[in-house]
Amino acid sequence: MKKLSNERFVGSAPEAVVAIERAKQADAEAKIKVLEEQIAGLK
Repeated sequence: MKKLSNERFVGSAPEAVVAIERAKQADAEAKIKVLEEQIAGLK
């Protein structure tokens, strides 16, 4: 998230690198959502 929020990085990095970082972010957010749902199920 830190890299993607940096306009300089997004503006100067190759599109493929930015796409990889966005994919990593999406994957991490999906994992967080699953974990939060599992935690909610335990309560």
